[in-house]
Amino acid sequence: MRVLIALCLALLVSATAPLAAHAKHRVAPTETPRIHKVEKVAENVYCIFGQGGNIGLIVTTKHAVLIDDQFERLVPGLLDAVRTLTDKPIKYLINTHGHPDHVGGNVVLEKQVSAIIAHTNVRRRMVTEQAKLDPAKRGGLPELALGSEDTKERARLNLHLDDAEIHLLHLGPGHTDGDVIVGIPSVLVMHMGDLFFLGMLPYIDVESGGSFDGLTAQISSVASWLPDGARIIPGHGPVCGKKELLRYRDFLQAVQAHVKANPAKDAATLAASFDQAAWPEWKPRPDFVTWETLFSVASGKGPGRVARP
Repeated sequence: MRVLIALCLALLVSATAPLAAHAKHRVAPTETPRIHKVEKVAENVYCIFGQGGNIGLIVTTKHAVLIDDQFERLVPGLLDAVRTLTDKPIKYLINTHGHPDHVGGNVVLEKQVSAIIAHTNVRRRMVTEQAKLDPAKRGGLPELALGSEDTKERARLNLHLDDAEIHLLHLGPGHTDGDVIVGIPSVLVMHMGDLFFLGMLPYIDVESGGSFDGLTAQISSVASWLPDGARIIPGHGPVCGKKELLRYRDFLQAVQAHVKANPAKDAATLAASFDQAAWPEWKPRPDFVTWETLFSVASGKGPGRVARP
């Protein structure tokens, strides 16, 4: 209760703080491709596709809220896409987790929002990574941190902005140890960040505290209470609904069951003996997540992805 009260007080303070209170305010690059496409998900809720993770946009009576922001160089194009939908100021920026294709635009957008909100572990990891950078390149850290560093502790924050209610929910380690699900209950829309991959095999970032079993448990939990008719913005892939989430749950559980049924087999053997053709929605990428790397992380023995060059 004390954590929620503190967060609410922080929201009130940050909402009235001048933009000059933000430590870093970079000027957005002027030369960048305009690649973003917009899809209406529900009344006043949109998905913006570009390069990297899917972006959510919520428009209230007086403000807008962004969920993730892709890369710094693409922010001008992102803002152009937002302006085709609304000219209202962006009040909050929510980060679903801390990977660069979801938070890269923070350093530009921090000058336009009252606060950046993310899980505590996202801020912690960003601080660590930015300590390696030249001070001039730092910035865009979340000002409001949800939950604690304890990966077993769940956390929730409700935002009340104008006529909108927005729920932020952390259910433990999954894709990383700082994932946040963003729900808009009035229109049955949920942005799941990279807890949900559709079209490619899921990435579990073990180095950032991710867990295959944790991811499977989270998806199973959400699938059990998500209302019929709900719309989902995945971290990667097309906007979808409960049917696709249930299918994703079944896929993760099938991988998990295959590992448990064959404890002596290595990842390559597990991948070769798994019925991959039964799950055409999830395709491997040789430069990212392959069947072998997926079974490696599902077995608790790998980093979750192909090694970077």
